[in-house]
Amino acid sequence: MSPTATVTLKGMTLRQFDFGLRHRHAANASVRQRHAQPSRATNADDSAATDSRVTDSKANRRLSLLRYGTPALAQLMMLVLLVAERRWLFALMFTPGLMIPLASLLTAKSERAARKQQSNVASTGATATNSSQRDDDMRDLRCPSLETLLGLDEEPLLWRSISRGWLSSSGLRAVMAMARTGPFAIDLERQGPHALVAGTTGSGKSVLLQSWCLALALANPPDRVQFVFLDFKGGSAFARLEALPHVVGSVCDLDLNHAVRALLAVENELSRRERLVASHRAGDITGLRERPASLVIVVDEFHALSGQLPDYVGRLSRIASLGRSLGMHVIACTQNPLGQVSADMKANMSLNICLRVRDGLQSHELLGSAKAAAISPELPGIAYCNDGAQAQAIRCAAANDIDRLVLATQSAQRFRGGHSSPALFSAPLPRSVHRLSDHLGYEPTVSRDAVPFALGDTGVDMIVASVPVGRGNIAIIGSQGRGKTTLLHALGGQICALAHAAAGLQVRWTDRKHDGMPPNIWAESSQRIADLRADGSTHAGQILRMAENARSFPMQLGDASDEGAARGCHRPNVRHTMWLIDDADEWMDPLSTDPKAGELRRALKDPAVTVVFALHSTRHLRFPEHCTIRIVLPTGERAVDLMNGIPAGILSTFDQETYSIAGRAVLLRDANAMLVQCAQPVSAASRSPATHSYVA
Repeated sequence: MSPTATVTLKGMTLRQFDFGLRHRHAANASVRQRHAQPSRATNADDSAATDSRVTDSKANRRLSLLRYGTPALAQLMMLVLLVAERRWLFALMFTPGLMIPLASLLTAKSERAARKQQSNVASTGATATNSSQRDDDMRDLRCPSLETLLGLDEEPLLWRSISRGWLSSSGLRAVMAMARTGPFAIDLERQGPHALVAGTTGSGKSVLLQSWCLALALANPPDRVQFVFLDFKGGSAFARLEALPHVVGSVCDLDLNHAVRALLAVENELSRRERLVASHRAGDITGLRERPASLVIVVDEFHALSGQLPDYVGRLSRIASLGRSLGMHVIACTQNPLGQVSADMKANMSLNICLRVRDGLQSHELLGSAKAAAISPELPGIAYCNDGAQAQAIRCAAANDIDRLVLATQSAQRFRGGHSSPALFSAPLPRSVHRLSDHLGYEPTVSRDAVPFALGDTGVDMIVASVPVGRGNIAIIGSQGRGKTTLLHALGGQICALAHAAAGLQVRWTDRKHDGMPPNIWAESSQRIADLRADGSTHAGQILRMAENARSFPMQLGDASDEGAARGCHRPNVRHTMWLIDDADEWMDPLSTDPKAGELRRALKDPAVTVVFALHSTRHLRFPEHCTIRIVLPTGERAVDLMNGIPAGILSTFDQETYSIAGRAVLLRDANAMLVQCAQPVSAASRSPATHSYVA
């Protein structure tokens, strides 16, 4: 190559190099100007333009290639020429300029991919929104009444159809709603075993629970399904269902003591079933030959239960964790499932039903989506049922006539020859007791081993509270006006009847004014129960006139005019003496010099004498030296009641009203404590002339 050509080539190269530099600066300025523009929010027109660019993706790619590819191609050509001319310094300086268009090209490509992904997501979201709107628009979903849904609306003899349905019982499967595909059934045993129902006020929770329980009752006899209702909404939800023969207990928040009994009862039932399964070495309750009925515990307004009785909610959690294998199921209904139901319970509740809720988070808690928050308030009964597999929209059925269905169920049970299921728990102790049989349903037996005097409370059920004769002394402790003397009279009347019926027993009464049988006390108890039996026992409730007046007692029971009889030694065949003493505080004083005090101290140590004595305080009482049985009437002073022997657990259940109830006491016997309501004698003025009864 000649020098001239070289110079020419060099001149051309320099001019081309200068052009390349200018073009590079222009491209860089364009890129900087493009990146310096502020981002703007998209509007409807931008969305339309974006959709158009997505549709014409090939044209966009060509434009991007021309915009960023042309500067890169020019830069590359200049770099090749510089390398060919061996101008290494210029080539090194020119190389970074090539990176700018290449980076812009790559950035444009990534932005195009991001816009495409956003477009796909927006399209998917729009599709999901349209689908959700279609699901939430349930106005076209009509649900007939529960009677029509179950095919009972045109049945003239409804009880006959119910009886026939009980013969082909299919477990805990119940048709109680309508879905888009037809009648909707919930199988609590298969889809549960426990359910959580959520919905705001007016969403139809109570109607759903009523229809569900009615559907279960119409599909199963009482020996297969039983209910316990815990209504913490005033009792309105289940009031009309309490007459079902399947119901073994129903309480509301108006009586929290009753609600506590219900929770204790279901916990005891859980323990009983555990022992039953263990005794038969079965894996679960289905392995038993005589399987107990499935127990469904329905709780309305669960948040109120956890708020008012927080110490007892754990019992339901235990049932939720162990109930599957023992045939016990929980249906908990609440307005807000967030924070109201513990994580332990939710872990065992695989069936979730969500009606209309106020917050999307509440819907997410049960359904995993906010669909239930979009349900219209004008559509009560619309819900989503999530059994873990899918969330299906349903519309709950309502019964046209609940009372008619309940009466028909009762008739079907009578036709089968069965009776209503026995109650799982009883009501709390009444304020007053005159006849034990009115509360027990039977007459208690009076014997040497058991002299009934009160109605006892086990915490779940009511039983007879009695004391034995000849197994230790009995102390009655209480302040003035609490009913000590009345209780002593009631015990004396029962013991007198027993002494009249059984040989070898003598009774003595002592107080500040009498030492024997005062006529004003025993005139009423002279009309006593004495249905003699071969074993020497007698039934309370059957009346026998023991004497025309109190003077009939002396030869049998002792008399103040006869010192020997008063001391219990009138008859040679007397083997045991019952000595009843009122106001014995002074005679219990170890420093007392009264002759009665010395006699009392000797009697307390004599196994042939049972002393029943009333005290104002336990200052001079030594337990168990002086007595083995105590009947303590609370004073209202916690320290005094604890010192008298009432356990702190029982005292914690007392309220102000309890202390005002006459005859309310605690029986302490055999290391056990039981709350009792002492029986009061029927006053002579309240008796009819033809009936002379004194029933404890």
